[in-house]
Amino acid sequence: MAAVLRLARERAWWPILPAAISWTFLFGYQWAFYFAYHGGQHTVFWYFSGVLGDGLFIPALNVAGVAMLRRLMPSIAWRRLPLYALLGLATAAAAFLAQAGLDLVNWSMPISYRWSPVGQFHFLVMWAEMTFLYLVLATAVNNWSRLRQDPISWRAFMFGWLGVALFAATVAVDYAR
Repeated sequence: MAAVLRLARERAWWPILPAAISWTFLFGYQWAFYFAYHGGQHTVFWYFSGVLGDGLFIPALNVAGVAMLRRLMPSIAWRRLPLYALLGLATAAAAFLAQAGLDLVNWSMPISYRWSPVGQFHFLVMWAEMTFLYLVLATAVNNWSRLRQDPISWRAFMFGWLGVALFAATVAVDYAR
């Protein structure tokens, strides 16, 4: 009986940690910057991608990624983590350079190519997030047949893609208005 309770407790509570970490570093820090911000740009609460994307969709995506990684744990290629970190850095840099090049200014980049303190922190968070997503994607691709055979892993993988799509939609809506 104690083993059953332990197992149920473990399975019920494990998503809280990746969700809390994600929310804190994706949205919570922006909330903290919001209270100290005195600039003229809209803050995180004006952007769908800030509130829904960073506050809900990406943390849910990260929980799905952790769920998939937990199921494929023995097959994670940790030795490739430096490569994923390099790819994450390149992706984050490309996103910020594209934002600046398109003159898409906001409170994190109030002037093209000039990041505010929230923008500098956002760059680091985006780098870490992209590194994690490259790890998840590479693990899925490298273990495709095993992923497809495990219904929980497969659902987590598909749920993750839903999170990516919803986040992309919020970014598109933000820059369309």
